[in-house]
Amino acid sequence: MNILLENIKILAENENISISKLEKEIGSSQAVLSRAIAKNTDIQAKWVLKIAEKYPQYSCDWLLKKEGPMLREMTKNTDIYGLLEDGVENFKILTTSQKQIIESLQKVIFYLEKQDETGRQEKNKNN
Repeated sequence: MNILLENIKILAENENISISKLEKEIGSSQAVLSRAIAKNTDIQAKWVLKIAEKYPQYSCDWLLKKEGPMLREMTKNTDIYGLLEDGVENFKILTTSQKQIIESLQKVIFYLEKQDETGRQEKNKNN
């Protein structure tokens, strides 16, 4: 099984939810993830992005490549509701946090685009 699918299973286990529940949480149709896991096939980048958005506490480097710690260091200041209560200074922290999420999502997109390009090149070689 590829690293991404394996890590999605681990994430679901760590969150104490089923793959079906994870599919509902990210808004995918039923069996999008479970079918990919069962058949060891790729999933669309939009589902990886939805997982990263829904579970920002998980490192994108870990999710995609199993590199580094599974969980990102989270602080009280990464909680949006807490930030709203604490005032303007914390909006700066929120902005930094959002930039980190955007950078992580850009890494996800770059990685998936490279995988797609490699797959296309291999397919062209075989044809």
